[in-house]
Amino acid sequence: MSHLNIEEAAGEPSGRDRPTDFRNVINLSAQQVYQKDRYFREWEHGPFSHLARLTIPYPSAYHGFKFVANGHLFESLLSVKVYCDSLAGISGSDQDQDPVVADLVTAGKITFRGRRETFTVTPGRICIRDTKASWEFLCTPSTRVRVVRIPRHLVLSHAASPKALSQAYLSDVTVPEVRFLLNFLEAIEKSSGDLGGSTTARSIALDTSAALFAGILSGRPDPQLRDHSNVVLLAAKNVVVRNLDRHDLSPAMVAKMVGVSLRTLHRSFSEPDESLMSFVRRQRLQRAHGELVNLGRQASVSEIAARWHFADASHFIRNFKSLYGTTPAAYLRNLDGKNEAGH
Repeated sequence: MSHLNIEEAAGEPSGRDRPTDFRNVINLSAQQVYQKDRYFREWEHGPFSHLARLTIPYPSAYHGFKFVANGHLFESLLSVKVYCDSLAGISGSDQDQDPVVADLVTAGKITFRGRRETFTVTPGRICIRDTKASWEFLCTPSTRVRVVRIPRHLVLSHAASPKALSQAYLSDVTVPEVRFLLNFLEAIEKSSGDLGGSTTARSIALDTSAALFAGILSGRPDPQLRDHSNVVLLAAKNVVVRNLDRHDLSPAMVAKMVGVSLRTLHRSFSEPDESLMSFVRRQRLQRAHGELVNLGRQASVSEIAARWHFADASHFIRNFKSLYGTTPAAYLRNLDGKNEAGH
């Protein structure tokens, strides 16, 4: 039985300047692979319009073809996680409107062949390239990759010269510049709902993304951009929230994961009058508070304190009272009283 599923879904699509959830799925049976062109035609006017002459290599075609992309379309910035079976084609069409694209591979492999160079991107590596120069590409079966696409003219506006975009950039994701870019992109994706109400915030986020791409491709990341406290703060908070359960969470670790110096990291937390570790403590208290509410009378204060890396129960109780105005035990008694009154 043949199977076909093509869909594209978006949440709250109220204009091209609003952040939008993005999903694209193509699922073809072996029989439908022979009619692939009609299905790939869906991409001609969307975020994947820079891809052309797509083919599904043999023998992979005998098993059908699956493509799934999930992520966000933020104004003209696309950031998605992709699963793709074996696929070959051309990326870019020698047009000024072709985008700058980053591919971060987490499984499988993608090979890009340009006019003068060939790159093979393996798990843990990223390739950033200007698709105005066409690239042949081939990805192996079951490839997983994070794809980020940004308009070329935005990146070019921050580059020292057009030559900065003439060579592709291939690197490990552990390089500080790449870590900083990825953390910033993840942070704005998580803030997409809040950014939807502010034209200024959206413009800053898009402009910052373009500047980070330009800096990486130029080989000279803009130090002023990294020292911009709001940008560093957003990326650092994203790292903290993702790693709250780690016992070794520290300023040094956060600075390394963000890709900035320890001094720059601490300076970014000076404006809101809250240190990095104060932010960590507040976030952990909020998680602990959530557990207390969910567990109710079954909650163990000492276990929750240990899980969120407070030195001991008394240390946790003091900090909890400082934030919520009461001890955990009193908070639960009050919560029980409200629940009983509600019944």
